[in-house]
Amino acid sequence: MKRYFFIILVSILPSEFLAGGWTKKAALEDIEIIRNQGFQIKGEFGNPSNCTVSNTIFVSVEHPQYQHLLAVSLSAFMGNKKLYIYSHSCIEYGWHGGSYNQLTNAGSMYIKN
Repeated sequence: MKRYFFIILVSILPSEFLAGGWTKKAALEDIEIIRNQGFQIKGEFGNPSNCTVSNTIFVSVEHPQYQHLLAVSLSAFMGNKKLYIYSHSCIEYGWHGGSYNQLTNAGSMYIKN
């Protein structure tokens, strides 16, 4: 009975709760503003959500803290600090091709030394 309950629970949970993890602490190589979609950060982040493209994190312009996250990213880039980010999912956007780790509303971003 417990096994069936687990299978049902896993099948109804959104995939956002089942995937993802923390990136590696990484210095930023570049920040790209992508049209009216958001921005992506490149660095040696790894691939916490097992997307097709690693070492890149995307933040959608629809994220409620978009301006804050962009400011933190720019500060880290200018100060040569590392970012530590929790990604829950992958996203495909525009002409870049592939799926990228995404910082969603349920994620986090830290500046680290």
